[in-house]
Amino acid sequence: MRKIIFTFFIVFLFVSQGSAQDGGFYFGPKAGLTIATQNWNEAERKPLLNYHFAAFIESIDYKYKGSLFAQIGYHTRGSSIFVSNINNGLRFSEGYKFRNISLLLGAKKRLITEKLTTPYYFFGVRAEYLVSDNLDEIQDLFSNSPSALFYPIDVYTNTFVYGVSFGGGIEYLGSAYVQPTLEVTFSPDFSFQYQSPEIPNVVSPYDGRTTTIPERRIRNITFEVSLVVRFLREVIYTD
Repeated sequence: MRKIIFTFFIVFLFVSQGSAQDGGFYFGPKAGLTIATQNWNEAERKPLLNYHFAAFIESIDYKYKGSLFAQIGYHTRGSSIFVSNINNGLRFSEGYKFRNISLLLGAKKRLITEKLTTPYYFFGVRAEYLVSDNLDEIQDLFSNSPSALFYPIDVYTNTFVYGVSFGGGIEYLGSAYVQPTLEVTFSPDFSFQYQSPEIPNVVSPYDGRTTTIPERRIRNITFEVSLVVRFLREVIYTD
């Protein structure tokens, strides 16, 4: 995680210094709703509702040729599950939650309009570091159920994942130095957040026979809706 934060500040200094020569840069917070889901061995899971927040810096794009940006954020990846087991008294709705710190570097293209709004789209590459997860908590919830053996365990969680993020939004005019923005982001991972090997010779709690727990590969896919506030840091040169 320290490497991601350190990299962000290096990129922050690089973008801010380079953008200052063009008259300044934008910066600000993002926060909003997360709809997270996962692909388990090519099978889609149910979505998990959560939240995210981030901070960004962006170069100024006076001529609508495009800008560069860097973003560091806290995101909850995962998916939801529903358990109903009358025999063991289990009935609850829960989710697998992987809480990640992410670094996103990308480019943004704004579209020229004659209205008080400016639509845009963007694309970036992303690296993430796992801060915590709730797999042990899920195991505790399943401790009274025979199916506990067949759910993910923390030892096979990957600390680093990577992927891409792309999306778009609308900038609203606001004032000269403050602009509210509504943004949507789609973030599929390329790497696996969780990967366990095939585990043979496991005694089944259902019938006492030995069975094999198949290899499990979990990849995150996340959709986010964000409210963004862009602040202008203007640099004025005088003789």
